[in-house]
Amino acid sequence: MPAILLPQKVEIFPAIPEAYQCYVYPFSKPHFRTSSSFSRIEQTIVVPGCRVSSIVNISEKKTVIRYHRKNTFVTLQLVLRGAFICGTTALSKGEYNLDAGPQRLLLEPGINEFMRFEISGELLPVFVKKRQYYTTGVITGKIQSLINMIRNTAIKDDIQQLARYTQITELITTAITNLQLPAKKTIENDPDRELITRIQAYINEHLHQPISLSGLAGIYDISESKLKQHFKKYVNSSVQVYLQEQRMQKALNMLQQSDAKIVFIANEVGYNNVSSFNREFRKHYACTPREARWKR
Repeated sequence: MPAILLPQKVEIFPAIPEAYQCYVYPFSKPHFRTSSSFSRIEQTIVVPGCRVSSIVNISEKKTVIRYHRKNTFVTLQLVLRGAFICGTTALSKGEYNLDAGPQRLLLEPGINEFMRFEISGELLPVFVKKRQYYTTGVITGKIQSLINMIRNTAIKDDIQQLARYTQITELITTAITNLQLPAKKTIENDPDRELITRIQAYINEHLHQPISLSGLAGIYDISESKLKQHFKKYVNSSVQVYLQEQRMQKALNMLQQSDAKIVFIANEVGYNNVSSFNREFRKHYACTPREARWKR
């Protein structure tokens, strides 16, 4: 287990206070640490070759956290909320990086939520050596879907354990593969990329409304074929898969962070029929909306 050097003396509690329950996921036992200006909820699992943590830091001021581990490993860090500096790399929501050795995180004030994968040489021996690939990537719809499945599934038998190991290795492989894409795909001031970024923002802001490929193409004056091509290129997902991911993620957040009625949540993510919403949610998370709320 890595040494974690927190910015100040903290108290460790065996139970999670009610105010922080919304940051707890089913996949492992949570640990809560707090001080006068800093709180941390951490959930960790260990699979062959990898230690996976879901971490939420809540701080009132800029906070430095240091990690140190003697064994050789690389760390995949995916930012789900907030922003921080990892070593010399600034990361914000929706970004991730791959790095090796001891780490120093400078957290911005507020809520910082991220997934951390500590990968040993036995799982990824090649990438321990190839430091040239250690850069920043963007969380795609596929990566987000795998994160959701890993965090929101409680393991009850060996088959589920195997399935989760497969999900973890697939997530790591996908993230590293994306980091190796040709440089031209990450060039700044690319008008096609900027357009897709605006379209993503539009989708995220209109999840409660009907959204179609043809409708988006008309709004942004682009052909459907080019929209599909550019979306796949920059998001590594189709428009419909991305849309569904965002709707299900918003629904899960509302279920776990509010007491809103399920019919209201369904409407907020574009479903006028609750039965259809329940069916799609179960297909996505392998549980019903009621069960997801019960697990929070």
